Amino acid sequence: MVKNLWILNNGQLDIEKSILVNGRDCGKIVRVPVYSLLLETEQGFVVIDTGLNTDGIENPGEIWGERARTIPPVLVPEDDIRFRLKEIGVEAKDVRYVINTHLHWDHTGGNRFFEKAVFLVQKAEYRFALWPDHDMRLSYMRNHFDVGVDYQLLEGDHELMPGIRIIMTPGHTPGHQSVFITMAEGRKIIAAGDAVYTWENINEVIPPGNCWNSREAISSLHKIRTIQQLTGAIVLPSHDPNFWKKFDGKAVIRKEIGGENK
Repeated sequence: MVKNLWILNNGQLDIEKSILVNGRDCGKIVRVPVYSLLLETEQGFVVIDTGLNTDGIENPGEIWGERARTIPPVLVPEDDIRFRLKEIGVEAKDVRYVINTHLHWDHTGGNRFFEKAVFLVQKAEYRFALWPDHDMRLSYMRNHFDVGVDYQLLEGDHELMPGIRIIMTPGHTPGHQSVFITMAEGRKIIAAGDAVYTWENINEVIPPGNCWNSREAISSLHKIRTIQQLTGAIVLPSHDPNFWKKFDGKAVIRKEIGGENK
């Protein structure tokens, strides 16, 4: 089981609301969080996603490419995942597993730092990331994920260890996956990744506006809702503008999770 969970602040993005929730508030720009999760287990530390690449602060064109012009990051150097881990007393070398929900740039910016970890990614996602469709290519940056780390390619749902189960939630990308977490005291959490950008997505079953496949994205929302209803799990969306307000505004590190989805 998972003994402790920390939410690590990895910066922010300025993004159009209709990208988050399909068809809603077109043209309105909102600021959303980027974060990673650190899980402490009896088998070692597990990281879920690695945030943005802070090297882009100084060299955005080379590091982030065209995508940063349409969805600009708002970062400080301390948003580097290594710095956030050190605030807890953990080094990148201490992490045994990294789960990438998918391989977009804002979820893989720190992958290169975890040289000793095993990365868990869906095979469908890895293949697509290497050769994405033209309209999806800007979010896949090979300088973020093709960095010589050890990828274990999965084909479907997978139990990593007691308390950490990977569940397929395609739609946002072909091989998107979420993580169902069981804490030692019994609390259940779904780290939804970009299958759920905001609580609006999950509560109203409205997919994001930039899905690879909207039909599969809606099916994944229903899958997450079903798991939530059966287990009482808290759903963590990836980019809700009000995310930190749900956790008392403590945006750097949270050791515990509370609050309601709505």
